[in-house]
Amino acid sequence: MKKSRLLWLLLLPLLAAAAPEPDAEQSPIVVVNGTRSPDLQPYRYMLSGLEAFEDQHALAPNATEVRFRLMLRDKARADAMEGVTVRIVGSQSDIPLPLDESQRFVLPRDETAEEENADIVLNKNKRYFSFWPEVRSAGVPAGMRRLGDIRLECRVLVAIGKNYIPFMLRAMINTLTLSTDWCGWKDFKLGVRSDGPVTRATLLDGETRVPLAVSKDGKSYNVPVGNKRYADDALIEVE
Repeated sequence: MKKSRLLWLLLLPLLAAAAPEPDAEQSPIVVVNGTRSPDLQPYRYMLSGLEAFEDQHALAPNATEVRFRLMLRDKARADAMEGVTVRIVGSQSDIPLPLDESQRFVLPRDETAEEENADIVLNKNKRYFSFWPEVRSAGVPAGMRRLGDIRLECRVLVAIGKNYIPFMLRAMINTLTLSTDWCGWKDFKLGVRSDGPVTRATLLDGETRVPLAVSKDGKSYNVPVGNKRYADDALIEVE
């Protein structure tokens, strides 16, 4: 079995359909699709994502924060997002997390919520929703994404997801990638959901233009976050 296929299988505990499942013919490819269903997402696990953002901030120095976008799964009803609320809830904590017009929220640090192992809780069926971290640097043109921003999103996502993976499995993945930084593995590609239907995605790095694979349903595209040939300031043009 090829290493990339084996890694994809080992990373299955991270998958929770925050983005579409990878197309079979696009393998071998490593895709991390999200974290566990958000109905009882532990607050401490989400804090791991904040710590990754702070530790790896050099990937996106012009991004002031990471936000978490609430996303509908394919099986969700069209009106499932209407009236949805997100809160941090513990034995004493009850902190509302306001959603902006793009269904994103900022996760605050709260010592009490951390100590009592609070959860991130929705007021609707957990099967309809998932989370995705979003990093946006200032000055990126409309219709484009910056590669370093997506690389940082990957670090946030994996930091949260590692909480669900047993130690021995993490050690096995570390051995296969020769690193604890899975997003930096040379063949690592991340499936990134677009804000709208995608017909084409192209990575632009100076004079280099690299077409990126788009999912069959046109909802996402695969980004080579682990390929060090491309600079953090490279842009991805989404059409």
